Amino acid sequence: MTQRFVDLYQPAIQLSKGIVLLLDEDGSIVSFNEFLESASGYSYSELIRQNCFDLLLAEKDREPAKRLFQRFMQKGKAKKKIVTRIISCSGKARFIEWQAKRLEEEASAGGIGMLAVGQDVSKRVKRERQLLKQRNELIERNKELTCLYKMTKIVGQNKPLPQMLESIAGIIPPAFQFPAETTTIIKLDQQAYGAWKSEATGPSLTEELIIHKVPRGHIEIIYSASQAGSKKEQKPFLDEERALLRSIAHHLSLAIEKKEAIDIQAEMEHQLRHSDRLAKIGQLTAGVAHELNEPLGNVLGFAQLSAKVQDLPDQVSRDLRNIIKAALHAREIIKKLMFFSRQTPPRQALIDLNQLIEDGLYLFESRCAKSGIEISKNLCPDLPAIKADMSQLQQVFTNLVVNALQAMPEEGELKIATSFDESHVFFQVQDTGLGMDQETVKQVFLPFFTTKDIQQGTGLGLSVVHGIVKSHGGGITVESSPGQGSRFEIQFPLDRFIPEGSDGS
Repeated sequence: MTQRFVDLYQPAIQLSKGIVLLLDEDGSIVSFNEFLESASGYSYSELIRQNCFDLLLAEKDREPAKRLFQRFMQKGKAKKKIVTRIISCSGKARFIEWQAKRLEEEASAGGIGMLAVGQDVSKRVKRERQLLKQRNELIERNKELTCLYKMTKIVGQNKPLPQMLESIAGIIPPAFQFPAETTTIIKLDQQAYGAWKSEATGPSLTEELIIHKVPRGHIEIIYSASQAGSKKEQKPFLDEERALLRSIAHHLSLAIEKKEAIDIQAEMEHQLRHSDRLAKIGQLTAGVAHELNEPLGNVLGFAQLSAKVQDLPDQVSRDLRNIIKAALHAREIIKKLMFFSRQTPPRQALIDLNQLIEDGLYLFESRCAKSGIEISKNLCPDLPAIKADMSQLQQVFTNLVVNALQAMPEEGELKIATSFDESHVFFQVQDTGLGMDQETVKQVFLPFFTTKDIQQGTGLGLSVVHGIVKSHGGGITVESSPGQGSRFEIQFPLDRFIPEGSDGS
């Protein structure tokens, strides 16, 4: 660009209000006015003939600006206004809005250049950035409030605890900066809930779940490693997001406390209703048993006396035998009713549970062999003796074994085991029979509930077992599934055991 060409534009450059500079085709400054000096802090000698982009722009902005300048010089077209950031000699940044025009000398001179006019818009840019920041903050706050609102709705739906935790884990990621790259894991009592992502190995944020003042788990937010190079590396989580996670953990802890309290209350109410129902049934069965005992005894006695008469017709003898058999069966039912209603007083003594099992199995060996059922025993040799009622424990063992055998109509395996630990002794009866669904398992100890034919059971056997075990301070559990057999386990507290050699008093 010739000096004559520069001098042509010099008056306009000096008279203009605002920053004006003239660049040659390489981006070097060939002319400017005093406003550039005041904006940049550089003197005339420091500016003249210096490359505008290298001197005034930040290092990361130079290459993009140079490419834009070259395109402009080639095509002569650019955006109407361009905002760039220039760095003064003191390091202060200013934002300048530019309008530019390409200049061409006559063909004989052959020079081209660019005339740029700029206005300092730093205050405007600062306001816009502040507004943008406030807008983004409002968006983030809205996401957080939406998350807390959805969490409140989920808690209010009274879902089962695992389902509630899964749902809450699903609504947390949208409340964070990078929802698509966010994984939420909720851990409670060693159980994990949430959608695991294999790539979720980046920065993480964790808050503990404190339930009844006891740490029982945590909530963890994990970013995927695919965000390397983003601003997450400098500050992966906003302060507001940390506060949000603390709030979520606090409210979730309270929700779990409330949920568990409601579940415990519901279980206690169920147990109270069950106990009340058993008590009423016990009163009813005790009355029925007493009312039936006397007439049934008379029927049995007279039938046995009549059967002793000589020279009775065959038909009469058969009828009397059937009457005696039916009366004996009815007496067994009444005995079970007496057990169930606690009308038979227990007589406690030291019991060797292993010996009781050996004696009881002896009575079932021939039946098992005939049915193709294999008996498997795993009896603990050091099992302590217990103080219990012998006849009642025999009743327990007999009922459990009979139930197991009836569940295996065609072959199978009957497993009997005993064991103990520091606080309990255990007795297990397991079969490989038909099994039960969970709805049946829930009702298996209810009086008169049975899945058997009317000739096979009255529905009192397991109710009697339950009552006897409870009267000895123990507990009974059932594990079963259709086609997989059933497993009954009885446990007695250790303080019910009497060391061998004591008098049992």
